Amino acid sequence: MIAKILRSLPDFKGKRRLVKFLFKNKVQSGSNIPVSGKFGIKYLLPNLRESISLDIFTNGVYEEDTHRFLISQIKENGVFLDLGANIGSISIPLIKRRPDIKCFCVEAAPWIFEFLQKNISLNLPDGSITCINRALMDKDAESVPFYSPSEQFGKGSLAPVFTQEAVMVKSLTIDSLVTQHGLSNVDFIKMDIEGFEYFAFKGAELLLKNEDAPVILFEFVDWAEENAGLTKGRAQQLLLDYGYRLFVLTAENKWLNLPKPLTNGSEMIFATKRSFNSLQE
Repeated sequence: MIAKILRSLPDFKGKRRLVKFLFKNKVQSGSNIPVSGKFGIKYLLPNLRESISLDIFTNGVYEEDTHRFLISQIKENGVFLDLGANIGSISIPLIKRRPDIKCFCVEAAPWIFEFLQKNISLNLPDGSITCINRALMDKDAESVPFYSPSEQFGKGSLAPVFTQEAVMVKSLTIDSLVTQHGLSNVDFIKMDIEGFEYFAFKGAELLLKNEDAPVILFEFVDWAEENAGLTKGRAQQLLLDYGYRLFVLTAENKWLNLPKPLTNGSEMIFATKRSFNSLQE
């Protein structure tokens, strides 16, 4: 009851600290935690030690600003690829509110994929989201090691950054995903694959070189790209080579064009071939 009351309140400074204090045992050792979130969505959370699940437990939603942006940007009956979908914290609220969108979720970690499937079945049992358990790369059907720590389930990677324990997962290119599912177009890609974006973009050359290529939202993190064995900014440069323009959102809520790749720090990047004026803020 207390958790439900807290979730009904607007976010405020110190709210997560309060939750950690009030639910100390659950945060430290709880697992398979059911939560009723915003928009009538039910979640099964692996634990509360990861920021994704703590935010859902605290506020009933994860990255609500991202949800609003996706809803505003994806056209009616559009096709959305959630690449690095994790437990479905982005796609499920999006499709719940925009059932016209055709959604494909790709998640590499087999155990997280099970939570993704469970959360989808709790909310969208009609098959409106297609789930794919593969690691996105630039080559198909290769067995690659995937490292997914149970304590930090949002930190799965193809590099041994947060754990040394790996499971073998088959690789998939975005171009093959598009072909296999008979997609005539893709409108929007959200990607979160811990520094390996370059390889996924390289495996999407046919799709991303088109004039009507999808817009892309992804995160640049300098150390994550280095851990992938890449020079910093390599994924951004590849998109520029494909004809994209890159933008970041400033503190003043304005879109700033990046004439060259960022090479330090971290930033959410919006890549598009649309004219700047067509961006909806």
